[in-house]
Amino acid sequence: MIKFFLQEFEKSPNPIFTKKELLSISPEDFQGLTRRKILAWCRPSNSDMERVRLPRCQHGCALTVVEIDGGLEAICLNHPEEDPIPLDNDDLSRYAFSVDKFLMQLCAANRIEGDFHRINGGDFYVGYKVYNSNRVGFVFIPNVGDDKLVKLSGLKHLCKDDNILFVLTPASKTEDVVLKGQLRHEKIVQISLVESLNFHTFELPIEKLVSGLLKPEAITELTRKQNADYEKFGYQCYDKVQIPGAIPMKRSNLMEVNGHQIKIADTIFILLLRFVLELKKKKGGWVNRHTLEYEDIVSDAEGFQVYSRLRTRLEGSLLERDGQRFIESDGSKNYRISTHPDFVTYNKKKLLKHPDERVRGIAEKLR
Repeated sequence: MIKFFLQEFEKSPNPIFTKKELLSISPEDFQGLTRRKILAWCRPSNSDMERVRLPRCQHGCALTVVEIDGGLEAICLNHPEEDPIPLDNDDLSRYAFSVDKFLMQLCAANRIEGDFHRINGGDFYVGYKVYNSNRVGFVFIPNVGDDKLVKLSGLKHLCKDDNILFVLTPASKTEDVVLKGQLRHEKIVQISLVESLNFHTFELPIEKLVSGLLKPEAITELTRKQNADYEKFGYQCYDKVQIPGAIPMKRSNLMEVNGHQIKIADTIFILLLRFVLELKKKKGGWVNRHTLEYEDIVSDAEGFQVYSRLRTRLEGSLLERDGQRFIESDGSKNYRISTHPDFVTYNKKKLLKHPDERVRGIAEKLR
């Protein structure tokens, strides 16, 4: 039914439907969309002439509803010689598609954040998503033609904070190859909802669409809070680390870095875990190397080899293959893991059973 609504909405910005018409498409969808208030019951004021989409007179005219002898009839004002058609309440056009509610459901299903608002006539700024340092904005326009698409670049000045702009249209899309190329150059992509939307879940294949504009390593979705943390603390990477805490074999520890399983020796594993502890405090994650020596995490505060070994062991699995960015130094004897705290997970219960006392000591302090 959503597909039907989108197609009709593109033809007319305020289509009204009868209950009988909608039930014939899908009784289940009718109930579900009414419950979500995407389909809203409405009734014209007493001063308005109520019209019905169906049935129509034999000349194709829309019919006007009149009340006669306590009953309802549909008549053609253009052809009064045509016989009136008896109606019941389910024949009346009293259900409207609420594009506002529909777009809000779209936002919720796709975790689109930001200020949903009308920007131009019937156009809406839907919100945005953040992938690494790239903000992707979403705009909905009810109908589209090549002449309007040419003007889409003007939307960029209304969406100055967005690096990429997805323009959502109900059904149609431009087939002009040159125009599509021009828009893509400006990082504007038009998406037909009829073609792309999952009508059951309201989900869009956003990451697939983004992948054509960003490098694969640049597609890490951030929440508003995570994006704010990147701006506040200056994390350089978007790598994801999982520490399962399995009891090591031959003094090596299993880890997953961006889905790649690696083994890491006890000596540098302890250093990594100490960085994790500091990172999870959510205050930037910096640890001074003299603190590391005092805590017996490293043997020499002036030595650099242990940090180099840790970087080398990890960098083959890092998104940018850059160990110095991931194990970051500020040039003032401080080091940290330079990714968001939410991207580092661990199994504390298993770490508490680790044979190395220093690992157990750090694990006890983890939340």
